[in-house]
Amino acid sequence: MNLCPSCGHEHDNNAVRCPECGSFYSKIIEMIDAEAADEEKHTLRGRCKRILDSGDIKLALLQEWQQIKAGLSKQALFALFVIFAFVFALIITVL
Repeated sequence: MNLCPSCGHEHDNNAVRCPECGSFYSKIIEMIDAEAADEEKHTLRGRCKRILDSGDIKLALLQEWQQIKAGLSKQALFALFVIFAFVFALIITVL
């Protein structure tokens, strides 16, 4: 049996929430924080936030691009190249 950190009520190890005060136990809070940190690390919003919060935006943008590029296959890199080349060609023909 463990004690609730908020009210001191006894609970078993597999309980998630205190029946007396309703507060979550530390294991659940740690799991939620870890999941939020992981989500923040892998989402576009998290990437943009890291870039904008850094002191050197250019360096942070380069590091994020290198991480993204490292996770892509050669086919995906080629597809990105073709897309950028096509857009560039469209822009040049309009000008």
